[in-house]
Amino acid sequence: MLRNAEKMKKPELLAPAGSLEGVRAAVQSGADAVYMGFGTFNARRGAKNFTREQMIEAIAYCRARGVKTNLTFNIVALDRELEQAIADIKLLNQAGADALIVQDIGLVQLIRTCAPEMPIHASTQMTVHTLDGARFVKSLGFSRVVLSRECTLEEIREITAGAGIETEVFVHGALCMCYSGQCYLSSVIGQRSGNRGLCAQPCRLPYGYEGKSGTAFPLSLKDLCLAGWLQPLVQAGVASFKIEGRMKRPEYAAVVTDIYSRLLREQRRPTKEEMDTLQLVFSRDGFTDGYLTGKKGDAMFGTKTDVPLEKAKPLYEQAARRFAEGKEMPRVPVDMAFTARTGQPVSLAVCDGERALQITGEIPETAVNRPVTEEVIAKSLQKTGGTPFITQKVGIGLDTGLMVPASHINALRRQALAQLLQQREQPPARAWYEPTFQREKQPVQPFKGYTVEVRTMAQITKEMCAMPPQMIYVPLDALAHHQNRTQQLLAQGLTLCAVLPRVYNHKEQEVLSGMLCQVKQMGITHALVGNLGQIETLRHFGMKTYGDFGLNVCNSNALAVLARQGLRRQTLSFELRLPQLRDLCKPIDTELIVYGYLPLMVFENCAIRRKTGKCICKTSITALTDRTGRRMVLLPEYGCRNTLLNSQPLYLAEPEFAQLGIPYARLRFTTEAPKRCGQIYTAYMQRETPVFPEGHTRGLYRRGVE
Repeated sequence: MLRNAEKMKKPELLAPAGSLEGVRAAVQSGADAVYMGFGTFNARRGAKNFTREQMIEAIAYCRARGVKTNLTFNIVALDRELEQAIADIKLLNQAGADALIVQDIGLVQLIRTCAPEMPIHASTQMTVHTLDGARFVKSLGFSRVVLSRECTLEEIREITAGAGIETEVFVHGALCMCYSGQCYLSSVIGQRSGNRGLCAQPCRLPYGYEGKSGTAFPLSLKDLCLAGWLQPLVQAGVASFKIEGRMKRPEYAAVVTDIYSRLLREQRRPTKEEMDTLQLVFSRDGFTDGYLTGKKGDAMFGTKTDVPLEKAKPLYEQAARRFAEGKEMPRVPVDMAFTARTGQPVSLAVCDGERALQITGEIPETAVNRPVTEEVIAKSLQKTGGTPFITQKVGIGLDTGLMVPASHINALRRQALAQLLQQREQPPARAWYEPTFQREKQPVQPFKGYTVEVRTMAQITKEMCAMPPQMIYVPLDALAHHQNRTQQLLAQGLTLCAVLPRVYNHKEQEVLSGMLCQVKQMGITHALVGNLGQIETLRHFGMKTYGDFGLNVCNSNALAVLARQGLRRQTLSFELRLPQLRDLCKPIDTELIVYGYLPLMVFENCAIRRKTGKCICKTSITALTDRTGRRMVLLPEYGCRNTLLNSQPLYLAEPEFAQLGIPYARLRFTTEAPKRCGQIYTAYMQRETPVFPEGHTRGLYRRGVE
């Protein structure tokens, strides 16, 4: 019974703020918590954000009003940035921030070491969407996980019930076409990385199919609105409901927060008027309930709706008045006890449940005509307007026949509440341990050779069998469905590694677990994971685990964490420049993708089906064309998902990477015909340059990202 009561408690409403004005907008509109960005380590680096002094002020402002502050530290960090990251974390720890929202597992290690009392929330950028994923981040020290927006209500319920960690879900705001943390479109085509907080949102641009000029918006989703689903989410046990919008104006946050606050407080669905208001302040052809219901398709897509200023202006003005300087919502209940005794100074005690203080005034005189009454005193003590306090209980101890002017009572009340507010602003005392950045020198690993990744068994060519690579990565379902071919290749001495789909849900995991049992019985003992949750999954099977690019490893600390988790090898991020790759401290074997059509996005909502209205994955190749004429193939993925591939293949020659201390280089084959796979593999083995009729790219290894 106690457990059920715990689950049914009111969740917090978490609102965005990109400035001090935005903080006031959220707090004065009913937010229980505010999330903000500070410095360069947040996924909205383009937002106004806060100076050092403003951040301290914002945290104190929220704490005094009983509102929590969650700070976004949700990008991947580079080795050279870790000292600055620690300086920022130290400031936030001392200022009393309530939690850090983190993407980078390397930063988690630093935070746990330096600020062990600081709560850490797993960002949606970590792509956690399974029960195993939530359990894994809990094992790393996270106290809450922000689930992927693609999770259904059933999945949210299951994860919340079984993970032993708080869950947070987005309930309103922008939806990305790609799983958060897995989008490389902006970085590869424009050097603005979503994993570094500078996404240029190229998915909102028009695209065409099969070489036709782009007039449609096949990658632009409507904004999410779960205003009608709050009570089912409350019943699911979700701890925090998050509104997206740190880049939007404070009035937007105020309007949306106010409506969601009322819906939660009154435990009801929105009215038509409230839905119209939400749509008026911002929408993309209306709203979608996202993936919550599991109903995917064309109805989820839309572009920004232009609303005439005169329509939205009254809403914005009304909202602005609510959070104007000096305006206060009565949020903090206090008890007051007033005492007036003959011959003693009057006193007023105030308590907010955690803190108590008492102040004294003058000795009351004997009344000549009209002595003060308890009613007069109570009325004065109730006047808390202009403060964040609301009087809850009033206790009065009063001798008869005394004169206490109302002005004196009011002055005592103002003084006591001002002192209490000041006390509430003070940050908690927290431990801090200065880190050391001296790393043990690791011997530089020589280049050992090539690995190959294929999509089909046919792409494992005779050239690969004659000159075996160090390892061949093969999709798990391909291995399980072609057992004879799998056993034949193993008998030839090839080392095969099962590739798990980067994304799958709980129901699909049961099927995949059966496949893992199958391939393990055939003699395959290695598996490649593209999601942190899969590390937990493979522990149950006792398989040797290798990390793929989807783990977004960009610093030495992240490699150290994965080494402790038992990974044998980790593929490094293709968003890093060659010198950055070289300078990483590598406690485990590392790998670099040196050939292939780089994956730009992974979709839950099938873009192939959007074009044709039916599934044609097995019969033809579908591609998107951008405004410049670049043709990007939509690669079918497990579970009727897609990966969008870059228009040109990455090519890096051996002299460019052999001296980086990275022992393995991967050739990643996707849409290439078997003959083409054999040609490219042979060229690499013979240190020759393949012919690229369509051109090629060196990716980000020389250019890097912002």
